Formats: sequence, structure tokens, C-alpha cells
Amino acid sequence: MTNSEKPIVKIFGSDECFHCLKSKQMCEAMQIEHEYIDIYKDIDDYTLFRRTFPGAEGIPQILWNDERLNGYKGLISKIDDFIINISEGESDE
Repeated sequence: MTNSEKPIVKIFGSDECFHCLKSKQMCEAMQIEHEYIDIYKDIDDYTLFRRTFPGAEGIPQILWNDERLNGYKGLISKIDDFIINISEGESDE
């Protein structure tokens, strides 16, 4: 996998949120580089969260290459698609 194929993942959540931590753990387990931002630990991170996701009512909010995903389930779906694309790319070689 080349660096251009690697996703840029940002998880906005809280250490008190089960699905936020599961999202972080899933990225770690799949060796997907990610940035985990606990929005309640720093006012600047909370402000960034509100600017990035205006009107958001829940967490986690996740960006995958600037595409907004629908929480943990959206992340799982995107990882599945990502794995399929990698597998198809390897079979073409």
C-alpha cells in the first residue's frame, strides 16, 4: 500500500464514549493511521469539532479523507470498502 492510498482519519469523540473508543480501537487493530481528538479535554478541540460538524448532536464524528462518516457503523463500513479495494488492487497486479 502506498502512502497515497492510506486514508487520513480523524475521530472526534470522548474517552467517556463507548463507540468513540471502539472507533479508535478499530483503527488501531486495522493499522489505519488516525488522529483521535477528545473534544472535551481542550476548548480548542471542542471549537474545531463544532466548526467541522455544525449541528452535530452525537459522537463519534469521523472524517475519512475529509468525507464525513456516520459514527462507528460508518467507519466499519468504510474500512470494509477499503479492504475490498486493496484486495482487488492486489489481485490486478
